[in-house]
Amino acid sequence: MDGTFLAFFSMWAFGVFVLLVGLCIGSFLNVCIWRLPSGKSLVRPGSHCTSCQVPIAWYDNVPVASYFILGGRCRRCGAAFSARYMIVELATGLLWFGYWLAYFKAGPWLGLEHPGIRLGAGHPGIYLVHMVLVSALVVSGVIDYDRKEIFTAVTNFALGAGLVGSLVWPAVQEVGAYGHRLADWTGWDRTDAVVAAMVGAAVGSGLIILTRFLGTAAFRKEAMGVGDAYLMAAVGGVLGWEAAVLVFLVGPFLGLPYGVWSALGGRRRPEPPGEAPAPSAPAEPEAPRLGWGAFVAAVAGLALLVWAAAATAGEEPGPAARSLLAAGLVAMGTAFLLLRREGGGEPPSPKDGLRRPDVDGQPDAAPSSHEMPYGPFLALAAGVVMLVQDPALARFGPGVKALWHRLIG
Repeated sequence: MDGTFLAFFSMWAFGVFVLLVGLCIGSFLNVCIWRLPSGKSLVRPGSHCTSCQVPIAWYDNVPVASYFILGGRCRRCGAAFSARYMIVELATGLLWFGYWLAYFKAGPWLGLEHPGIRLGAGHPGIYLVHMVLVSALVVSGVIDYDRKEIFTAVTNFALGAGLVGSLVWPAVQEVGAYGHRLADWTGWDRTDAVVAAMVGAAVGSGLIILTRFLGTAAFRKEAMGVGDAYLMAAVGGVLGWEAAVLVFLVGPFLGLPYGVWSALGGRRRPEPPGEAPAPSAPAEPEAPRLGWGAFVAAVAGLALLVWAAAATAGEEPGPAARSLLAAGLVAMGTAFLLLRREGGGEPPSPKDGLRRPDVDGQPDAAPSSHEMPYGPFLALAAGVVMLVQDPALARFGPGVKALWHRLIG
């Protein structure tokens, strides 16, 4: 990376630019959050008041500022806008700016010799790919909290950014690998990075598939949604398999307070004023299919990937390790396809008549067979791991590696 360009990217003026870009991205994320569940176009019509249907002028559509200038109301009819529009815009801008600070400025403040809090993370390509993931996590987390649905159009876009970004900038995967070093699987660092991204996606989704199967078998109800597997595939594809494991372990702890609060009846959504009662919910569905095919394929895939890692054990991968890796990826790909066939893909259309119309542009929550949305907490865990992955691996990595060598002899 050219030092002049990196120095420009690290200037405070560029940080302010990043903040403004993040605010604008947050405005688009609002469009995704409100329109994707309704099956509407993200492009047409343009921003408009949901009460009087009048298009919002550009000078009334400035992120965050317009909400306060207009007092949170439409200039034409005076209808109130949801404060969440402004909150999502502000949060996204602060996230973009916060990660810029963490990757390019915060190191010296913490007594580190490198500019960022993570060694090697001060790279424009890494930052860009990570911000695509962060934006996808915001959309997925908010929609999942509201409706207990995750849209694969969002998670697949983030996964695609991880794969393409790894091909263009191998450092995207190097920064997340233990020791910041990729195995020489193909003889070319760019394709090695893509392989690492694929392994990360396989591990991330595989952990959810196994949890879904075992939890459903134990509790006779859906333990985790299919969309969580797609979300974790995106996380692993961008951040690497080590980060996917950390996110999987950290997520439940972050969700524990919400789970307790929800179990005590803390989350009850009141009927909007003047709104007719919602149609009766359909009968509670039977316990979802356990998906033996996806389960067996996921177990085989993860086992083969672990075996491939063991076959390298500090050495350059040989033909056997490469064969195991290829077989593991094929098995995990099969599990992913079987999971999609079981119940993946986009959530059902709101035209099924079981959902109320939009209220102030905010769709009502859709029925779901699992009570607690895991997406927001997996997204939050991914955001935390992006900041603390280096010290976490430095603390636990040597012990895990020693245990690994003891197990494989």
